[in-house]
Amino acid sequence: MIVKVAHPPKPLLGVGTQMDPTLCRGDRLVGQVLGYPGTLPEIYTELEISYFLLRRLLGVKTDDKKQAKVAKLTKNELLLVTIGSVSTGGRVVGVKADLAKIVLTGPTCTELGDNVALSRKIDKHWRLIGWGTIKRGTVIQPESNVGGGL
Repeated sequence: MIVKVAHPPKPLLGVGTQMDPTLCRGDRLVGQVLGYPGTLPEIYTELEISYFLLRRLLGVKTDDKKQAKVAKLTKNELLLVTIGSVSTGGRVVGVKADLAKIVLTGPTCTELGDNVALSRKIDKHWRLIGWGTIKRGTVIQPESNVGGGL
C-alpha cells in the first residue's frame, strides 16, 4: 500500500497491512513509526526539553476545595512523556530554570522542535502537569535489518 497524500507536519494515519493480527492486537503498534530507511526522524533515548508547568492541576481538588498546585520538577522524578501518539516513561536527570533533561524508558522516534506533554502520577492517576518543546537529545542508530525489509 502506498500513501498518496499525507499532509505535514505530522500526519497520523491508519495503515492496512498483511501482518499477522496477533502482532497488532491490543494496540501494540500505537505510536510506532513507519517509513523507508533513511527517511525517518532520529531515534532518541534522552531528551532536553524546554518546558512550561501548569499553575494548578486539572481535575484534582485538595481538602479545602481548591485546585492543587503543580510542584516543580525534581531530579530522579518519573514522568509520563507523550510525543505525538506515543507515551513513554521518563526519568528527570537534570533541571535548570525552564529546561529539563529526561532519560526515556524506551527509544522514541521524533524530531527536534516537536511538542511534548508531561504528566505526573498523582493519587494513582497520570495527570497533565505541563508541556514543552524538544531542544536536544541523545541519538541512537537503529540496527540494520539483515533479513531484507522495505
